[in-house]
Amino acid sequence: MEKALQLLRRIGMRSTYSGYNYLAYAVTLVLEHPDYLRNVTKTLYTKVGEEYGVTGYCVEAALRTLITNYWNLNSDKILKSVIGFPLFDKPTASELISILADYLRDQR
Repeated sequence: MEKALQLLRRIGMRSTYSGYNYLAYAVTLVLEHPDYLRNVTKTLYTKVGEEYGVTGYCVEAALRTLITNYWNLNSDKILKSVIGFPLFDKPTASELISILADYLRDQR
């Protein structure tokens, strides 16, 4: 999970949001189990929720809030330099999880 947290800091995510840790853990889980991306709501968010003692719906809402606030502050200015390609629209939570997991997988 440390690599995911380092990446989130590098792209300028704010750790003051509960979604910050949820996102780092979700990326870590996807690195270990890529098939979690096939059913994000029922599988991935549920696993993250179990780890933090919240529901999957709470995880989803926290991730949406984190991503929306990040996007409103930075658009893809910082993210583009890290992942190597521009994003023209705000990514969904599952898209961002996938992008970040792919980036970390490529760095291994």
